[in-house]
Amino acid sequence: MPNFADINSGCLKMPEDSRHFPATAMQLLHEQSLLQINLPKKFRVNAERIPIYETLSKIGKCNLSAGRIYEGHLNAIKLIKDHGSESQKEYFFQEARIGRLFSVWNTEMSSEALTAQVSYSKLKLNGAKTFCSGGLQIDHAIITAEVDEDKQMLILPLKEYPKLIEDWSLWNPMGMKNSVSCRIDFSGLEVSSDLKLGKLNVYQQQPWFSGGAMRFAAVQFGGAEALMLSAIDHLNAQNKSSDPYQQQRMGTMAILIESGKFWLQKAQKIDDNQKNYTSAEIVNFADMMRSAILNISEEILQLTERSIGVQGFMENHPMEQVYRDLKVYLKQPGPDLALKNVGAYTFDYYKK
Repeated sequence: MPNFADINSGCLKMPEDSRHFPATAMQLLHEQSLLQINLPKKFRVNAERIPIYETLSKIGKCNLSAGRIYEGHLNAIKLIKDHGSESQKEYFFQEARIGRLFSVWNTEMSSEALTAQVSYSKLKLNGAKTFCSGGLQIDHAIITAEVDEDKQMLILPLKEYPKLIEDWSLWNPMGMKNSVSCRIDFSGLEVSSDLKLGKLNVYQQQPWFSGGAMRFAAVQFGGAEALMLSAIDHLNAQNKSSDPYQQQRMGTMAILIESGKFWLQKAQKIDDNQKNYTSAEIVNFADMMRSAILNISEEILQLTERSIGVQGFMENHPMEQVYRDLKVYLKQPGPDLALKNVGAYTFDYYKK
C-alpha cells in the first residue's frame, strides 16, 4: 500500500506560495505508482488495486493543493479512457505510466471564452482559461474550446508550446495557493486537429460530468479530517482532552468523519460497478455526496475553530493553513443546484 507518511512529510516541507508547484509531492505520487491508479491494468506498474476515493481523501489530508492537482490528473485519465482513440490511449497511458502529469482546464470568463477555428488540419485558438491548476508544470492539459456552437476537447502537450505563459493576475487566494491555478491565454496558438479528444460535446456527457464531483468531494473530506486531527493534537498538547465541552465537540467531529467515510465507500462501489447503476442514479449520488461532504466540512471548520480558538489562526499553527485551504476548496460551482437536483430526484423517485 502507498506510504502516505512520506507524501505528508514532503507536503509539510513545501513553502506556501501561489507560484510554488508541489513538485516533490507529485514526484512521490509517481514513485508510489499513484499517478496510474485509474489506468487500465496492462499500463500499471503496480497491479495492486488501490481504491481511488480513499486515495484522493488521503492525499487531500496531506495537502489540499496537491489533492486538487492529483484529482485533475485522474479526471484527465478518465476522459481519455472514455473518449480517446485507441492510439491516443496507448500513447497517453504510457505517458502517465512514466510520470507525466495531466489536468483538465474548462473554466473561463465569458469575455474571453476559448474558441477554435478550423483551418485544414489545424485549429487556431483564441481565448483563455482560468484556474488552470498545476499551470505549465502540467505535461498534458485537456482544454475545451468552442467550435461554432459546439464544444470540443483538445489535449495539448504543453511543453511543445514554449510561448505559453502563466498569468498570475487572477490568482491571489487566501488558500489553495500551491495549486498554482493561474490563467493561461491560448490566443494565436495553432494546434493539430489530431489533438482533438472525443466527439463534439462529450465533455459534458452524463453521468460523469456531474459524477466527477465525487472525486473533489473525496479530496475535500481529506482536508476536513486533517482539521480534526489538528484539533486533537492541539488539545492533547494543552492537556484539554478531558474537558467535557472539548469531548462533546470531538465526539461530534468523530461522527461526522465516520459518516464521510461511508460516502467514500459508496462512491468506490459505484465506480467499481458502474454497469449496475443508471446515469441518473450516479448523478444523483454525486450531487448527494458533494452536498453531504460540504456540510461535513463546514461543520468541522466551525467545530475546529471553537475547539482551538484564536491560537489556531496564528501563522505556523497546524490548523491555520488547512483551514484556509479548505475554505477555498469548498467553493466549487453549483452547490445550490446540486442540492436542488437531489430534491427533484427524490420527489420523482417516490412517485414510483
